[in-house]
Amino acid sequence: MDSPITMSITSGAAFLLGFLLLSHLRKVNVPANSYLGYFVITLGLAMIEIPLFYRNFHLEYPNLFEMIGLSRFLTAPFLYISILHFTSLHKKFEKKILWHFFPFIIFLFFRLPFFITGKNIEFSYETGRIVFFVLGMALPLQALLYWIVSFLKLQKYLNNLQQISSSIEKNNLIWLKYFLLILMLIILVWFNLIFFNLEYLIQFTPFLYLLSIFFLAYFSLKQREIFDFTKSELNELSSIQIYKKDSPKRVSVKRLNELDEKLRILTESEKVYLENDLSLPKLAKRLVASCNEASFVINELYQDNFYNFINKYRIEEAKRLLLSDKYNQLNVLGIAFESGFNSKTTFNTTFKKCTGQSPTEFVKSNSLPIKKEE
Repeated sequence: MDSPITMSITSGAAFLLGFLLLSHLRKVNVPANSYLGYFVITLGLAMIEIPLFYRNFHLEYPNLFEMIGLSRFLTAPFLYISILHFTSLHKKFEKKILWHFFPFIIFLFFRLPFFITGKNIEFSYETGRIVFFVLGMALPLQALLYWIVSFLKLQKYLNNLQQISSSIEKNNLIWLKYFLLILMLIILVWFNLIFFNLEYLIQFTPFLYLLSIFFLAYFSLKQREIFDFTKSELNELSSIQIYKKDSPKRVSVKRLNELDEKLRILTESEKVYLENDLSLPKLAKRLVASCNEASFVINELYQDNFYNFINKYRIEEAKRLLLSDKYNQLNVLGIAFESGFNSKTTFNTTFKKCTGQSPTEFVKSNSLPIKKEE
């Protein structure tokens, strides 16, 4: 693969983004962004190998060039650990994540003779074939496996998010999901360089690398704090058990009925669902209950998660507003906000899911004049 100039620009952009993420200018998602910064820097190191090679850097500084190559074994672990922090309520460092750097340490020891003597370890023909096969497959296999577990971890987070938040558009990490999909495209293009060598794909590879860095830069620098909860709320949320119908009951029948009565008052009389920033901890506080209890009541009695439970009430409120005089005073976005939603997109999607119609179609089907959206 040529294009050393494009790869130089790409690596420079990666280094800049990595240092910006490590500097924590916005003070959001600090642990996650630290590891994301390391991930981007190792990407930059991998990309700078090509322009360095064209400058004969590998001949002048062979040990340093070799270390740059070995840093590739840090890229996938840094990405995965970053996603662990983006999707976890816990912010503490855990020693077990050090195991993810074990492949890097193994290959570092394997290359020690080269660093000391400048010579590679000599093998017999058959042994050499096996060793070089392992060396050739280790990095691609690591990249693919870590991408899979990273994607699954993110998907699990998106599924669990509806248990604790009634408005998930602010912290749904959809940008990270798109970035992982772009990374998969890059991995496939990289596999082409290693295994297939299809020329028409090779020529686009440097530009795909460059676009991926710009994409990550745009979204990572505008991200918000994902878990905007107090420390005590985070501790409570992290203790919530996954609901299963056949699992032991976490709340007694007496307590369950008591909480259900309070919940009905909050939803039907006080209309707590109209609060745009309503979360499970806030609802639990109003119930004078733990997050675990509040979650269990909704799961057990209503067979639903927190997100759907609250938004069903919001849709009913929206339907009422759409069929009232309020509809002549507000556009669809105004109706959405009045009903407790934070965005028009989420409102339209949820409304269509619950009623099978868009808000304007709902108004039309009830024989009311349709007001143009502003």
